[in-house]
Amino acid sequence: MDKTYTFTQFSEDLDNGYKVLYDYVRNRYVVYKVNDNCYMCELVEQKSRNPVPAKSMVTLKAIKQMFPYMKDIEYKQEV
Repeated sequence: MDKTYTFTQFSEDLDNGYKVLYDYVRNRYVVYKVNDNCYMCELVEQKSRNPVPAKSMVTLKAIKQMFPYMKDIEYKQEV
C-alpha cells in the first residue's frame, strides 16, 4: 500500500460513491457505503481455507481498524 494514501482519503472515496477493493488476510473484498456509518463488505475471492462470511455489515470504526492491514487497494466509480 502506498504510504501517502491515508484513511481520510479512503473514507472520502467511500463517501463519494466508490466501491473499494482490497486484500485482507489473503482474501479479496469489496467495501462500499450503504448508509451513514453503515458499510457493506463482500467477499470477492477467497484464497484461504478459513471460513469467512460472504457479506457483512461493518461500521467505519471496523474499517479503520482493518485499514493498516489492507493491501492492493483499488477503487472504481459506481454509475
